[in-house]
Amino acid sequence: MGSQKAMRPRGYRLWFVALVLVLTALAHTPQEGVAAPLPQEMVLNITYPPEGTVLSGQVTIQGTATHPNFYSYGLLYASGSRVTADTSWRLDDPIAWDMRNMVVNGVLGTWDTTKVPNGPYVLALVVYENGNDTPFVHFVNNLMVQNEEATPTPEVEATATPEEGTGVIEPETEGTLPPPPTIQQPPTATPRPTPTLVVETPSTGEDDEAASPTGREILSVSAVKEAFVTGVQLAILLYVLGILYTASKAVIRHYLRQLRKGTKS
Repeated sequence: MGSQKAMRPRGYRLWFVALVLVLTALAHTPQEGVAAPLPQEMVLNITYPPEGTVLSGQVTIQGTATHPNFYSYGLLYASGSRVTADTSWRLDDPIAWDMRNMVVNGVLGTWDTTKVPNGPYVLALVVYENGNDTPFVHFVNNLMVQNEEATPTPEVEATATPEEGTGVIEPETEGTLPPPPTIQQPPTATPRPTPTLVVETPSTGEDDEAASPTGREILSVSAVKEAFVTGVQLAILLYVLGILYTASKAVIRHYLRQLRKGTKS
């Protein structure tokens, strides 16, 4: 009896140690859907967008791109519903390219779908390893880009400025229209008489005498008066000039006499 009692504590200890080891092993066992893939494993997938998604605007592409000998990854797109041998990838405009960091359940790139026409598209995730030019590829088919087309801005028609003389006046402000202006018609041009060609005939002596003015018509009374007045004015002017000449001459003589007397004295 005493020996059985002594062995019981030892058996309990062994059972407790075994229970702890089992619980520790269960705690370190990975559960599906919880643990992320290890970086050294090769995983490449696109979790968003899945096939059949309608895209618009800025699209964030999510997924995983890892490899044990990872070098870089890239994202490409092409038009079409499914990937075929004739698919033309837009290598000149990739979504992302030469990305040197691995991504695990994160953002691979952002695709601006407003830069492409609406329609079906496919995606490709490519991963390169060091020393190998052939990439590993993952495709997503049957994607539809559907962006709202921009509404064209209506063009404002410019109001033509009325030309001068047309009589059309546009109102400057809203309200009562001004009364229509009175349009004056240009005066009708009076037709000029048709010039008549006059043929001159040689004149005879009798006709010349009849057509020439008489001596009385040439020496009219007004012409005589005008000549008389002109002659009187001319005579007065000459008389005044003579007086001025005589006076100036007398003054000069008087000045010379005084000058001689002063010299002799």
